[in-house]
Amino acid sequence: MHSIASVRSASGAANYFAKDDFKDNYYTADGASEVNSWSGAGAEALGLEGEVSRESFEAVLSGILPSGEGVAQVENRRHGLDLTFSAPKSVSVMAYVAGDKRVLAANMAAVQKTMAWVEKNLAEGRKDVEGRKVPVQTGNLVYALFQHDTSRALDPQAHVHAVVANLTQMPDGKWQALHADKIWSHNATIGAIYHAYLRAGLEKLGYQVELKGKHGTFEISGVPKAVIDAFSQRREAILEKAAALGIVSAKGRDGVTTTTRDPKLNVEDRDGLVKGWIDKAAGLGFDGKSLLAAAEARAGQRLGAGPIERGYRAVSDAIASARTSLGGLLRPRDPLVDSGLARATQSPAVARSQLAVASAVRILAEREAAFNVHLLAKTALDLGLKGVTIDTVEHRIGELIETRQLLPGVARPGDKGVQMVTTQEALRTEEAILKSVEAGAGKADPVVSASAAPERLQSVADRPLNAGQLAAATLILSSPDRTVTIQGVAGAGKSTMLQAVARIAEAEGRTVLGLAFQNKMVADLAEGAGIKSQTIASFVLANERFVTERDTPRYEEARARLAGASLVVDETSMVSSSDMLTLHRITEALGVDKLVLVGDRQQLSSIDAGKSFAMIQAAGGTMARMDENIRQRTDTLRTVAALANVGRAGEAMKVLGDNVHESASAPETAAGMWLALSAEDRDATAVFASGRASRAIINQRIQDGLAAEGTVRGQGIHLTVYERVNLTREELRYASTYQVGQTLDVGRGGAQDIGLKQGRYDVTRMLPGGKVELSDGRRHIRFDPQSLSPTEKRDRLELTQKKDLHVREGDRIRWTANDKPRDLHNAALARVLSVDAAGVTVETAGKQTLTLDLGDPMLSRLDLAYVLNMHMAQGITTDKAITVMDSHERNLSNQRLFNVGVTRVRDELVMVVDDKGKLERQLDLNPGNKTSALETLGRIDIDGKKGSAAPAKFDPGPIDGINLADAADLLADLPPLPDGALTPAAAPAAASKSGDLTAPADLKPDKGDLLPPLPERSLGLDL
Repeated sequence: MHSIASVRSASGAANYFAKDDFKDNYYTADGASEVNSWSGAGAEALGLEGEVSRESFEAVLSGILPSGEGVAQVENRRHGLDLTFSAPKSVSVMAYVAGDKRVLAANMAAVQKTMAWVEKNLAEGRKDVEGRKVPVQTGNLVYALFQHDTSRALDPQAHVHAVVANLTQMPDGKWQALHADKIWSHNATIGAIYHAYLRAGLEKLGYQVELKGKHGTFEISGVPKAVIDAFSQRREAILEKAAALGIVSAKGRDGVTTTTRDPKLNVEDRDGLVKGWIDKAAGLGFDGKSLLAAAEARAGQRLGAGPIERGYRAVSDAIASARTSLGGLLRPRDPLVDSGLARATQSPAVARSQLAVASAVRILAEREAAFNVHLLAKTALDLGLKGVTIDTVEHRIGELIETRQLLPGVARPGDKGVQMVTTQEALRTEEAILKSVEAGAGKADPVVSASAAPERLQSVADRPLNAGQLAAATLILSSPDRTVTIQGVAGAGKSTMLQAVARIAEAEGRTVLGLAFQNKMVADLAEGAGIKSQTIASFVLANERFVTERDTPRYEEARARLAGASLVVDETSMVSSSDMLTLHRITEALGVDKLVLVGDRQQLSSIDAGKSFAMIQAAGGTMARMDENIRQRTDTLRTVAALANVGRAGEAMKVLGDNVHESASAPETAAGMWLALSAEDRDATAVFASGRASRAIINQRIQDGLAAEGTVRGQGIHLTVYERVNLTREELRYASTYQVGQTLDVGRGGAQDIGLKQGRYDVTRMLPGGKVELSDGRRHIRFDPQSLSPTEKRDRLELTQKKDLHVREGDRIRWTANDKPRDLHNAALARVLSVDAAGVTVETAGKQTLTLDLGDPMLSRLDLAYVLNMHMAQGITTDKAITVMDSHERNLSNQRLFNVGVTRVRDELVMVVDDKGKLERQLDLNPGNKTSALETLGRIDIDGKKGSAAPAKFDPGPIDGINLADAADLLADLPPLPDGALTPAAAPAAASKSGDLTAPADLKPDKGDLLPPLPERSLGLDL
């Protein structure tokens, strides 16, 4: 509904937009908006107003001011941006088929208000500061608005082009090129603001709207879907082309939209075109007249409306206001919303804005400790609450900052000029973690002395331990501190080190228990290190009660079991701040002797909020480092791994050279590569892909290929499986989240606040007033999502969608839920041995054979597993791998995912990407780092971004990124970079201790979440 593109040609844009015989806007509302017009504070300053002429438009896009002065006259200058605002199809139908010109005025007004926000918040120029180009907010743009009425398929499509010239006036009055980075990066926010303004405008005109999707998109209620589809020929063409290319993501379809665009057709007979639209709609039984009349009546604008009608409208508004206020008072208490009399006296729009912002805070805070205010505003607008616009949302955000319910961050490099905020809860959690770490100093009982540990470790290890492994193992066994951290790069041999630790600890009568993020990692930890292990979630569920529970038989039993034990948390970078705090509190409550945090802060972070592993390191926690990579067995892969570890993904791809393959359909190509391998090579080659859509394509393509060659056999069985919809709990409080055909799974213990018992409920109908109808197969249940408590975190709710899955004998599968009594665990792999009338027989990860009858619930919680996502891949070691990355999946194109994807392999790595150059650029710009409350407030430096605030209690002192000496140490013993991998200008080499040329010397601390030097309390043994 909103898009942005570069203006490639000034003359071309002038000829297209500012035509002398402009006919593409025949149906502009009288007096409501111009066919085309200059706008923006910058245009006003230049004296540009009124209708846009071709000559003036081309000159401005070329950087020529009305005075004749030239601005930014450089070769290949950028001419400007085209921001296109497209109204929902139902709006176009009501404008051109039903003849309601009011909606065109509402659309233009929404665009004008949105562009005013863009100008105020996103317009920037740049100035030189100490040799660097620094963005400076200017608050002015030069742009022209052009209203169009057709799509390229000649369907009715009301849309407005805001063509922004590459000009802005600096605070000192000088004109220069526009720095448009913030406009590009806030594209989604701009769209959300536009949708909210348009929704509000249409509601004032008496229309009712229905949200479509989770990003505030909508249609006018009452326009039949058949009519909308009939006038969406362009969209159908795009979907068909995307399907042919195997592209299923929204970002990928955006690319198809651009590359398949045909020149827009000119139609001389505009009247005939409109008559064709009207006739086409009539053929579908729709003329829009009754819908228009109802809207006019609802808005009190029908001709001849008198005192009675106006009085009726006033009473209706009062009732609506009271209903909103009373409804809020009756719902669960929301700490981020005014209560009592203050709530009851608010207007509906103000009350709804408070609800929207409160929900937006919780939606974002579940995943991040801090977030920028523009994203917060967008998230609030995406909820689509009636009357909520950017004005009311920003006002409410300001109130929460003023009352310190949101805490403003200090300006830091990398924030791109947008204010960051965090929450009191995130701050308290991080402070409590660091206090627990400090409180544990000197509280542990060493297993062996530091002097005795190295010799004993070498004697029990399966293979000789290197210096890093010995240092880490010695720290674990001999440190008197309760919390110790082991920072190890990918492939450093952490499992081998932990195996030696466990043998000595158990020989000394100490218990060692392993914890990991997911079941696959639990199995790898148990097998690789020989440590009895379980998931963090199951450990927390079993022991969290003892944080407060004391003097009970259960507590005494748990304390007897764990007192004096060591908890080893593997892949700790994936542990959220909430879980990290809980682990520390359980450790303290049950007398656990040592909490050992093992992982790599450069790899994947937690899905939920926080980056506690990196934070503990930066705050000076007791730590040993394992920087020697012993996994990769080729010079090229060791170089790639070293570069990936310091955030140089683009350079690492260059080192891979011809092993990076480009394909318009990367998932299809990757699947074909794997299928072309011999049976032996298939067993040795893993396939990794982050995006869900890519994984689905790869799984299906491989299964089809195996079936065609007879490797998977038989007719198999079609199963209805339930796939999790990726949502925060707060999003489940909104009816717009739910779709008919989905299911709401209520976990153990039920959901007390909504009266639902444990079980699976089908979403059968959407009801008026934001209600959802559920069915458990026996009865229909009326469910109000807003009755879910905004503060409850213990109920286990999950929204799933049904998917048909064809499973055959020989298929590789993974479980998507737990069945612990039968040792079936979420994410664990299995193989289908047979499918017959008795059911489905599988071989589990534990090599057990199990037959599931056709009604078994676990047959609805599985998926194909020929490809793994990066979260499953972290911790895996494989001889060979094919890794798929797609530049259209921008959030997944980050350095951390890349680091995991390229460091799993020993011998051979192939990458398949859709666009090598674009992906390299995105990787270099996107570290994939999580946020921290303490770092946002300037009280700790985790990512090497120096804040301006004075240090607080947890300030660890100066922390720099890797300098040249550190880089040489990190990349020691690596060979020179392969010939031709990097140009000499791009890759001067740094000498390592051995004298080899190892890696680019221009490593910079702003390229990712770089390792700090060893803190004072780290163990530095001379081994």
